[in-house]
Amino acid sequence: MKKQSTKSQELGFGQRSYSKGTRLITKEGDFNVVKEGMSGWQGRDIYHELIVMTWVKFILLISAVFFIINFIFACLYYWAGPTGIAGLSAQGQLDLFLKAFYFSTQTITTVGFGSLSPQTDYVSLLAALESFLGLLGFALATGLMFARFSRPRRNLHYSSSALIAPYKEGLNGLMFRFINSSQNQLVEAEVDMIVSYWSAKDEVRIFKSVDLERRKINFFSTSWTVVHPINEKSPLWGLTEQDCQENSLEIIVMFKAFDDTYVRQVYDRMSYVADEMKWGEKFIPIYEPSDNEQIRINMEKLSSTKQANLF
Repeated sequence: MKKQSTKSQELGFGQRSYSKGTRLITKEGDFNVVKEGMSGWQGRDIYHELIVMTWVKFILLISAVFFIINFIFACLYYWAGPTGIAGLSAQGQLDLFLKAFYFSTQTITTVGFGSLSPQTDYVSLLAALESFLGLLGFALATGLMFARFSRPRRNLHYSSSALIAPYKEGLNGLMFRFINSSQNQLVEAEVDMIVSYWSAKDEVRIFKSVDLERRKINFFSTSWTVVHPINEKSPLWGLTEQDCQENSLEIIVMFKAFDDTYVRQVYDRMSYVADEMKWGEKFIPIYEPSDNEQIRINMEKLSSTKQANLF
């Protein structure tokens, strides 16, 4: 790896905190960091876990909590006996428990159909407590639902590989392509690219911010091919595919834009490692002819490439 005179622009991961082959940012844009050594709930962020888990898991969790709470209160109502709830008539112990469970669901949701009502102080106290817990629980569940719906989605799709392709006469370039797949209007979009590699001599990871053909665009509603010209100032100048493999090269992409639809700032991250780089290929056009005077983009061609001779 050619030595650069510019200072390494370390991103906050540290330069010695990992081994040579460690990937810093995953394909999904997450930081590849695992925190250990914290006991109990100290290392848990329940709110974050509830927000980022899948919808299936979230619905199952909420449903499980609802039935568990109702089961516990049904047991408490069951112990009160058939005289504790007015209007309760049961045939056998199982039927008594089921009626107590139904009464619990009516109480926790504050529905109260009217056919069943507390008759003793014990049951009245339980019903008051359960109604209070129900109000708090449903308020919490509603807040979580809103937070999940309003959470920014990752609507940027990146090409599966970064390319080393011919750029201009006598010059190659590092490039990748990505697209805004949502209907949101992104304005003032900016991209920053960092080339990271392992320095075997110093046993540290080096970070270099590189020049781009275009770092900022005013409107990002279609696709954007980001190009880094590989010239004498580039840390990739003179490198081969084998050099990138040996030095654990990682291309880190940082994106930010303003979402004009939701009036908020959007941030995203992505990275390509040496195994995800293709040499001597270039992207095929993603735009297609249209008969209705609109811009048509074929999303299936986002990662499509063809052979190209390097300079």
